[in-house]
Amino acid sequence: MARGPFRRGEPDFTRVKSIATGVSALAILALTLLLMVWMIAQVAEHPGVPREVGKLPRWFAGESAVHGARERVPAPAAAAHGHEAGVAIASIKPGTPAARAPSSKAAADDGFVEVAGARIEIALSEYKMKPDKIRAKPGAVTFVLSNVGRFAHDFHIEGPGVDAYAAKFSPGRTVHLEVTLQEGEYKISCPLSNHDQRGMHITLIATSKLTGK
Repeated sequence: MARGPFRRGEPDFTRVKSIATGVSALAILALTLLLMVWMIAQVAEHPGVPREVGKLPRWFAGESAVHGARERVPAPAAAAHGHEAGVAIASIKPGTPAARAPSSKAAADDGFVEVAGARIEIALSEYKMKPDKIRAKPGAVTFVLSNVGRFAHDFHIEGPGVDAYAAKFSPGRTVHLEVTLQEGEYKISCPLSNHDQRGMHITLIATSKLTGK
């Protein structure tokens, strides 16, 4: 009886298909790992910004690289809280200025901004606060904190008789914090992530002897 053709040297298509499937799986795994590394790098570069974590690059989503303003979705406002020390009361309100009389300010020769009234306005951005030197009178004051930056920020004031925090607030929001100042020097900072270490802190001196006119 005649024997069939010899098939020992022919390619095994089943094995080739298995190898191709394995290579594809490895490529997908490598792409996933690269994407995870990119996301971790974004978190490390911009800490305290949960609204931008996980944002895919335009090339990954198949979009054309069109330059323009990106839609920004404000992060939800955190619940306000206060601390017993300093009798602090924090409240989160929209960015519209409250209908209250602005406090009088004067720039002293030493770079301090003097606030004669009971309303102290501070603007927070990356990674600074303005004004960065404040001189105010002792007594009950209200901090009006406006986030004019791109990321969320916190607020902390510590000094004689005061150790108070304001809740984390997102860009475009305004926080009011009431404390009672005593004579002495206070440190104001943003304790969120490493913002303080990156220079987001200022000095406030409470004194009844203001030099501004």
